[in-house]
Amino acid sequence: MLEILKSIVYGGLNEAIASLSIVASAASTDTATLNIFVLALANLLGGLFVIGHNLWDLKANQVDSKYKEVLGNKDNFFFHAPVAILSFLIFGLVPPLVYGFSFSHSDDSDLKIAAVASSSILCIILLAIGKAYIQTPPKYIKNVLYYIVIGVGAAGVSYLVGDLIDKLVEKLGWFNSTVDGSLPLPHLTMSTVKPAWESW
Repeated sequence: MLEILKSIVYGGLNEAIASLSIVASAASTDTATLNIFVLALANLLGGLFVIGHNLWDLKANQVDSKYKEVLGNKDNFFFHAPVAILSFLIFGLVPPLVYGFSFSHSDDSDLKIAAVASSSILCIILLAIGKAYIQTPPKYIKNVLYYIVIGVGAAGVSYLVGDLIDKLVEKLGWFNSTVDGSLPLPHLTMSTVKPAWESW
């Protein structure tokens, strides 16, 4: 039971914070809901390679005490890895799913980000309690406050930086595209271009 909890905490805690930060930064730029959902999902799937590498690296480490502290008995690696990866996926999916499907009628981004923050902080609290439980001695209040501060701080900074960069890029006029069906030649539009066979 203890090793299951360790694997859940290992896979889920950091990703819950990272996924919240990604959704917060994307939401600060008034990006479409679908784009935010896809961006967070793509980041989550890309992160599978990272957590897979980290788990394998932890197993390959010659110092068994580190693995035991984080996950438990090294002989149970093929039990720990799937649980950690599943936890990574579940807790990483919470922010994009909540953002994508909450307040779908109004599509109010402020309400959506508030719902994401609330659900993510709840997940972080549960995982921080789990992390405190597997420590000796357990320090529940310190652990919970520590990870809440990290989660809120990371999401807040991501939101603020995303908003500032969005305003800067808009002010500089970068990435502005105007698609009007015209060709990049002066006074030449699609209506004035004749197909090749008409000139024969």
